[in-house]
Formats: sequence, C-alpha cells, structure tokens
Amino acid sequence: MRQFVLPVEYSGEQEIVLEGEKAHYLLRVLRLGRDDSFPAIDTAGNHYHCTIQRAEPALLLRVQRRGAGVKQRPHIRIVQGIPKGRKIDDVIRRCTEAGVAELQPVVTDHTVVRLAEDAVPKKVARWNRVATEAVQQSGSPAPVTIFEPMPLDRYLSTLSNSEKSLRLMLHQAPLAKWSLHRYLAEYDTEAIGTFSLELAVGPEGGFSERELAIFRSARYKPVYLGPQVLRTETAALYATAAVQIILLERSEWRLKN
Repeated sequence: MRQFVLPVEYSGEQEIVLEGEKAHYLLRVLRLGRDDSFPAIDTAGNHYHCTIQRAEPALLLRVQRRGAGVKQRPHIRIVQGIPKGRKIDDVIRRCTEAGVAELQPVVTDHTVVRLAEDAVPKKVARWNRVATEAVQQSGSPAPVTIFEPMPLDRYLSTLSNSEKSLRLMLHQAPLAKWSLHRYLAEYDTEAIGTFSLELAVGPEGGFSERELAIFRSARYKPVYLGPQVLRTETAALYATAAVQIILLERSEWRLKN
C-alpha cells in the first residue's frame, strides 16, 4: 500500500474510528496493529500521517495533516462510453493511476451493456472500490470521482456553454482541425479546483454519426491520435498520458506560426 484512502465522510478530525471494510483492510489484509503508522489521503487530495491508537474493539486512528495534495496536474474528466463486461474496471484503474479527477460513464448508441436502474448503485459502489484500491496501490495524488452512468444525450444537455473548459472527443478518423498540441496551447494551467479539461471516449465501435453532431453542438473538438486502433479500455489512458506530458513539458516546446 502506497497510501490509505480515508473515509468519504472524514472532515479533518484528529481521531477517527474505523469499522467495516476499511478496518478489515488495515488489520487483516495489511496485518497492521497498534502504533503502526502509514500515509493517507482524503477525497480532496490532502495528505496525512496516520497511526493506529487502538485495534480492538474498534480501530481508533490518529490523523495528522501533512499538507495539500499535488496541484500541478490538470483537472481532467473522462466521459467514457460503457464497454462490455468488466472492461470499465480497467478504465477506472488506469485513469486513477494517471491522475484523472472525474469519470462519467455514459450509455451511447453503440453501448451493448444496458444497466437496470436498480443495479446502478451497486455498480457505482463497486467502481468506487476499484478506484480506491488503485489510489492506495499507485500513490495517485487524489482519488477519482465516479458519477452515476447516464445516457450520453442527457449528459451533454447538462453542460453549460458558458463554462470555461476544453472539451475534446476522441475519434478514429482524422476529423480534427488542430493537433492536440494546438488545442492545449491556450489551456489555462492555473484553473485548479474547477473542471477544465474533458476527454470523451466511445465504447467498442466508437461514437455514431448522430452523436458526433451532438458533440459538435456541445462545443467538443475532435482529436485524432494516429492511425492505430485503440481498445476502448486503452484510449482514455493513452489520451490522458498525452495531455499530461504535453502540459508538463509546455515550457520546453513552442508551436510554429
């Protein structure tokens, strides 16, 4: 474990009692005991040093603030067309490791999986467990927020055109007017704490022509990442890595006029 993820309801207390899965993870899986210490992180990306004060009858944890989370990465939201099987688990793991802030699963025209309404809470709970495990294992600077799945049309209708954000839609055909470098050249790297950059990824089969038209009306710009065909569970990580590196090395490159 690189770091422990504190409960969602944690709000800065110096001592907290842990029960259930989190207590089981520390005491039974990691086999930690009284006076053992470890690094931790909360859902806002703040870092802590934790020490087990008591293991029984309930685990008592002393929590000491270490500082704010790492801020140099852009705030990225992935809009992911739900793929078949449990491929979305791989998407969540890889996006978490890459430092993605938010993940919005969407049902598209080419989505094969159809989620029953009563199954959604269990699905989202499992996805959050996958994300938590990835944060603890990878040391990612902050947990990823996973939203409940919804139809793509409904999600796009919720977006505000006044929002200062860059919206990019991955497509297998060279529809892009500009390169990824050109799109990111005017990205505001100081826009921290609000949603700033979005990457939309289709399921198997990509987005339909109907959906492409809707994306354009929602101010999305198409992005072409080369002739190779990427699996849907690979595309989000591939695009996120490209964005992260371009912005990280921004001071080292200059676009030609």
